[in-house]
Amino acid sequence: MRTRATHSVQVGDRESMPTGDDRLSIETFLDDLIGRMSVEGRNEVRFIDDAKASTVAWYDRIHRAEHGVPLSRAQVDQLKGHLDAVAPSSIRKWNARQLASELIVLDDDIGRSDLSDDDMVRLRARIGDLRDDLERSGGYRAEHDRTLEEIASIIRNAPIALAERWLLRLDRFRGRHRWWL
Repeated sequence: MRTRATHSVQVGDRESMPTGDDRLSIETFLDDLIGRMSVEGRNEVRFIDDAKASTVAWYDRIHRAEHGVPLSRAQVDQLKGHLDAVAPSSIRKWNARQLASELIVLDDDIGRSDLSDDDMVRLRARIGDLRDDLERSGGYRAEHDRTLEEIASIIRNAPIALAERWLLRLDRFRGRHRWWL
């Protein structure tokens, strides 16, 4: 279970858009909210919009406490625009991390899968390639769909219970609402 991160923010003046350390803290706050979501949640625009709104509200409370006034409409609009720009990279990062974790578990399950030796070798190779690429790229990319489909085609040869479980688990990453790619 994750613990709630603490964020230190140095609030800018009453009129300016946050820069430097305070902008980094704002991005970290949003990233933390996105990191707590499920893959399905990260793929839904409405949940990401809620996380962005929570981030703006959080910073507005800090700004209000520091300056005695809420963020101006222009500051809110600039902050929203900035969060719109950084949210997709956070989603790609967290989905890549979660997929890499799933692939570790899948690799462990392969030995108990009753797949042919050739299929096990091919599957392990594709899993290793994908994990390495996820780590190198730092985030999930559309090209990873192709590798996931190759992995899924091999898994379809496994006993039905294992195949169904893993096809469902992996399909979350190729969901239909991936607006962030």
